[in-house]
Amino acid sequence: MRSITINEKIQVIQQDDHIFRYIAINNCTLDMDTLEKMTKTGDEWNQDHLCANLMDIRNMFFIDSKTRAYAAAQYRPHVAGTAILVDSKISSSFANLYLRFSKPKVPTRLFTSEEEALRWLREQIRKRS
Repeated sequence: MRSITINEKIQVIQQDDHIFRYIAINNCTLDMDTLEKMTKTGDEWNQDHLCANLMDIRNMFFIDSKTRAYAAAQYRPHVAGTAILVDSKISSSFANLYLRFSKPKVPTRLFTSEEEALRWLREQIRKRS
């Protein structure tokens, strides 16, 4: 297992299951610099192995529109899917708007249960293996 904290906003954890966990901390606001460092870290650690991403935004305050657009436009062929973990109806509403209008380039779904999100991500990896 590897772990790093980026800009005191996101903890990145890589475990043996090929699922990268990106966990918002400190009620943060996600900005381009942090997102670019998250992507670079994941790609350096993973290289070109098949993987999936769990984005836990339960402790995130805001993501600006430029950062959301950049996240949606990313296509990395080794990423089988992205699960976004939310904890409130307000977060879910904003995340659904993101999914509807930004149309991420990899399969992406919202979850309120981490277990369900991980189960779905493992299935996405199996589909691509």
